[in-house]
Amino acid sequence: MKHRHELFWRYWLPVLVMLTLIKLESTDTMSGAHTHRFLARCLLWIGVPLQGATLDLLNMVMRKGGHMLGYGLLCLSWLLLLRGSYWLSHEYQLSLRGNIKVRRLWWRVEWGTLAVLLTFTVACADEFHQMGIPGRDGDWSDVLLDTSAGLVFAAIIWLRAYLRSRTTPAIEPGR
Repeated sequence: MKHRHELFWRYWLPVLVMLTLIKLESTDTMSGAHTHRFLARCLLWIGVPLQGATLDLLNMVMRKGGHMLGYGLLCLSWLLLLRGSYWLSHEYQLSLRGNIKVRRLWWRVEWGTLAVLLTFTVACADEFHQMGIPGRDGDWSDVLLDTSAGLVFAAIIWLRAYLRSRTTPAIEPGR
C-alpha cells in the first residue's frame, strides 16, 4: 500500500494513543481511592479544602467525565481510522471529479457502527481487566457509560456530516 506511512501516522497512531491511555488508566494507580487523594491534595494546594461528600461527588464526576471523554475520543479515533483507510485505499481524491454527496465522504453507517462496536469491545476488555487488579473492580455500568460516550461522539460526527452536506453542493462532473 503506497499510503502506509500516512495510514499509520494520521489514522492508526491516534487509536494506539487512546488505547495506551485507557490501559494506563486501568491500573491501581488510577483507582478511585488514589484519584480521591490526588484531587484532595490539588484542591488544598489551590486553596479549596474540600472534604467528605463534596469531595467524593467531585471525584466521581471527574472520573465519569474522564470515561466519557476518553471513550468518546477513542470512538472518534476509530471512526477517523475507518474513514481514512477507506479514502486511502480507494484513491478518493481522484474520484472527487464525479457527483459525490459530501455526507458520504464524512460518514457511513458501517463506519459509525463499527467504531461504536470497537469502543464497546475495548470498554468490556477494560472492565474485565480491572476485575483482576487488587484495589479495582470492574463495573459493567462503566461499559454502558463508555459505549454511550462512543455513540454521542459518533452522533456528533454524523450531525456534522449532515449539516455540511446541506450547505455544500454536490460536485459536478468535469470540475
